[in-house]
Amino acid sequence: MAAAPALPHLAEDFLHAKALTAGSTTGNSDRARRQDLARWGRTLRIVTGHDVDATAPLDIEVDLDGLTPQSLSIDNIIAALDQLRRSYKSSTLQRLCSTLRSFCRWLVNRGHLTSNPFDDEILHVSHRTQPEIRAFSPEDVDRMVEAAAAPPLSATSAWARRDVAAIDVLAFTGVRAAEFCALQIGDVGSTDRSILHIRRGAKGNKRREVPLPLDAGDRIDAYLAERAEAGLRMGPRTELFVRNDGRAMSTDSLYHLVKRIALAAGASLPDDALVHGLRHHFGVQLAIRGVPPATLQQLMGHTDPRTTALYTRHASRDLVNALDDAGWLARR
Repeated sequence: MAAAPALPHLAEDFLHAKALTAGSTTGNSDRARRQDLARWGRTLRIVTGHDVDATAPLDIEVDLDGLTPQSLSIDNIIAALDQLRRSYKSSTLQRLCSTLRSFCRWLVNRGHLTSNPFDDEILHVSHRTQPEIRAFSPEDVDRMVEAAAAPPLSATSAWARRDVAAIDVLAFTGVRAAEFCALQIGDVGSTDRSILHIRRGAKGNKRREVPLPLDAGDRIDAYLAERAEAGLRMGPRTELFVRNDGRAMSTDSLYHLVKRIALAAGASLPDDALVHGLRHHFGVQLAIRGVPPATLQQLMGHTDPRTTALYTRHASRDLVNALDDAGWLARR
């Protein structure tokens, strides 16, 4: 009897077929589908008792290793979904399920599965229409700065002064990951105080200027001075944040940098919100401090004021909870 085909090889065949037939401007990207299948594989390996390195980058060959189409049983998928619910919001779960549903359908069509487990109604994941604000707390950010300043020797990709400056920029300017990676040295302007000019990679082309806290400006200066001493490329049109070898940072390398620092700091936030959690921190803290919605909208680069309103509502709940914790609301 022939051995069951290994899931990594089938996944590669599926992704190749999908890349050839999928539209170029709609649906999930090949990279997103690849990461979704690797994430499913890693979680299925966990629930079926395999050893898993949860800190390693997602990789189909590694994360689907040892799994076969028969591993995609309803019971295993439900157990994996229960694990995933603890880390991902409903919209991400919906996308994850869409990717695996499509893969299972492909496996059925090619005779590797007798039926698609996602045909069972129990695996339906509803999508919440209300977006969520998931922000790192001020205490989380402080611990992340401390962790970035003192990386372990095993973190070969670490660069303490760059990493501290990176956490500051993410947490105190509200830049998105793509905006962060597109920043250039010349985007840090200085008049009476440092200003960060966010000009490229902006969603909806919403360029903006955000004042930098004094310590954030100092940390950027310290990083750039050390970078110049190392002989790495400098100049106003050179990327502001680079890797240790001088190459520009990508959104993937930024994600892994923030994940490493968050783990070291013991800061807890779902994987898919790590970088955005620092942006949310910026928005929530401004809202708590009473920054007018129009100003907050401008600083965050929001096109729709309803998006900005999410931060003000979240801040209001935080203030109510703080009053409740202080016993104020129990007064008669």
